[in-house]
Amino acid sequence: MITRKEIHRWFGIISLKKTINGEEKAICNYCNKPMAGKRSDGTNHLHKHFLSCKRRSYKDITQAILLKEQKKVDESSTYLSNYHFDPDKSREDLSNMIILHEYPLSMVDHLGFRIYCEGLQPLFKIPGRNTIKNDIIKIFQHEKGKIMGILEKIGSRIALTTHMWTVSNQKKGYMVITCHYIDDDWNMQSRILQYDTYVFVYCKRY
Repeated sequence: MITRKEIHRWFGIISLKKTINGEEKAICNYCNKPMAGKRSDGTNHLHKHFLSCKRRSYKDITQAILLKEQKKVDESSTYLSNYHFDPDKSREDLSNMIILHEYPLSMVDHLGFRIYCEGLQPLFKIPGRNTIKNDIIKIFQHEKGKIMGILEKIGSRIALTTHMWTVSNQKKGYMVITCHYIDDDWNMQSRILQYDTYVFVYCKRY
């Protein structure tokens, strides 16, 4: 007959027993949740927790992936090793995705998107729209600094253009300043330098 101690070792969830408010508790190795640990409490609840513990279910997220070939989006191959989840990198990738595809900032608040992200990586804390907006502005300022450094070094002339448009349902006007230049390889380059918003008043004609 399997003893209680052997069952605990087989489940791998009991690291030690602690006394909480005078009661003996068994502590889960994965989520540190205290559970009834007296001999008379049995082991059924420990078994159920072992099967449903989210920390145990995703414990292999931070484990190493050794020499596993993976195809990138561009069909090239790479070998991954010692994979480690980086929430800051994932947050930056999310900002770049919104910029690249011109998604609305509100997408990060959509329930379906949050459920999808949680299913992919439960450890990733999805930022709100204001946070992602600040991240995008930081990316813009960083890229702006890079382009200003390039413009200081180029030998060609620089042309500046402005583009203005309005959004009637928001009663806002937008203006963007873009620079155009020829790089050292004789390729036409265009970069946004500045954008701003304006409040406009619609005047109805009679």
